[in-house]
Amino acid sequence: AVWRRYQELVRLARREGFGPLQSADVRAQRTVEPEGVRLRRVLEEAGGVYVKLGQIAATRIDIFPPEVCEELAKLQNRVAPEPIDGIRPVLEAELGGEMSEVFADFDWECLAAASIGQTYQARLLTGEAVVVKIQRPGIADVMERDLAALAHLADVVQRRTPFGQNVRAAEILGQFGRSLRAELDFLREADAMEEMARLVGTADGVRVPKVYRKLCTRRVLVQERFEGSTIADATPDRLGASDDERRALAERLCRSMFDQILKYGYFHADPHPGNVFILSDGALGLIDFGAMGRLDTIQQAAIVDMFAAIALRDIGLLRESLERVADVTESVAPERLERVLARLVADHVHANGVIDPAVMQELVAVMAPFGIRLPGDLVLLSRALATLDGTLRVISPGVSLVGSVVEMMGSTTEPLVDRDAMVKEAFVSALPHLRRLPDRLDRILMLAGRGDLRIRHIVDEDSRRILRTLANRALLAAIGATFLLVSALLLVPAEEGPMLSDEVGLFEILGYGGLVAGTVLLLRVVGAVARDVTT
Repeated sequence: AVWRRYQELVRLARREGFGPLQSADVRAQRTVEPEGVRLRRVLEEAGGVYVKLGQIAATRIDIFPPEVCEELAKLQNRVAPEPIDGIRPVLEAELGGEMSEVFADFDWECLAAASIGQTYQARLLTGEAVVVKIQRPGIADVMERDLAALAHLADVVQRRTPFGQNVRAAEILGQFGRSLRAELDFLREADAMEEMARLVGTADGVRVPKVYRKLCTRRVLVQERFEGSTIADATPDRLGASDDERRALAERLCRSMFDQILKYGYFHADPHPGNVFILSDGALGLIDFGAMGRLDTIQQAAIVDMFAAIALRDIGLLRESLERVADVTESVAPERLERVLARLVADHVHANGVIDPAVMQELVAVMAPFGIRLPGDLVLLSRALATLDGTLRVISPGVSLVGSVVEMMGSTTEPLVDRDAMVKEAFVSALPHLRRLPDRLDRILMLAGRGDLRIRHIVDEDSRRILRTLANRALLAAIGATFLLVSALLLVPAEEGPMLSDEVGLFEILGYGGLVAGTVLLLRVVGAVARDVTT
């Protein structure tokens, strides 16, 4: 089964022009259609798990080109619902009994069907309206088969293509596989909902569905059913009767998301319009907690600095904040990196102060060529912010994501960031160093007074190469000048030295030979300097 699936993948890939081309028609098609479009078609036709895999790949702008990610983001789970005869036994097996022992009513009309599971609405015996998510039967085996087939293909790509070697295709597939397997465990989503509910509460007008933990298993999730409509389905009146009401609604969602990011360090990673409800009481409701991100305090502080740096056009601060959280695999000159960041800020921060929300995704994308990779949760955050910006624009087209965040960070009444806590934390962190500072100053002064102070220079590889080149040229120039000087001294008394014949003396031969050698060496140095000047 794995080999047949692998052959099917190869056939689809070749038909779209990946790998050895089969015909002139395919070759012509390959030159006309973008790579992302053809890759999306391969995954759509492969179906099932590969669609889900493509959706995960769309979030990895640190690996794939932006245009490919943009195309993969269009992938949709167009999957026919599993028949009742196939899905009902899964539910009853997980419940451990008859459905009538748990549900007073169960509507078998599928609300949504995806590659891993499908959802239904029901009512418990206790009267609560719920949504039931049930895993497709046999999906775990299908996923393992498809991942095994893709592992063969990833191995070939990594061994035979420069792209596969650069991104380490087999390693990346391993990461995607772990993400997919995690989504098979519905208890993880239940845990995420309960944790988010504890963090968010109800104070900020944003709610998380209640989880009926006793009814949840690895393959079944039972949660509260929200009464209202999603942002995607809401009528204009539901979004707000006036522009001010819409803007207030958008800012409430934005505030909640950045509280999750900067205060709690745990955030919903897919806030698209279909995952945000406007409830009957006017509150906002979040659903679908399958994709979540988690940030540590260092990453949170770096994110604050990044937004401040972008708003203030402080390129040095932007570089420093990136370096604090990134994995750097290559040596990068700070000046070169800052030039790229300066260009990025110039392109996305306009003269009127408006900041393009795509700046965060672009920031992740421009780091890859430098061998700088941000942690997976920060890449997930950049994608979540782009999704959030799209949702905010559906609610209120005039809202700017980055502008709203900067405004909230600078608020004197309800600041997004506790500035006093940040100053206190910075002072506490610096205190041990401040305590040792007097002793270190005394030691430096004592060593300097005794003449024992030594300074060690650390030079990077580029500087070493430049120094070696300069030293070699200086040595060649010195040798060439020495040849010329010695030759001149030998030619002055040429007729007085030993004679090799009646007309040719030894000093004369040595003198002219030295002149030629010295001239050649000096011309090499002059030529090398001239090339440097022209380049």
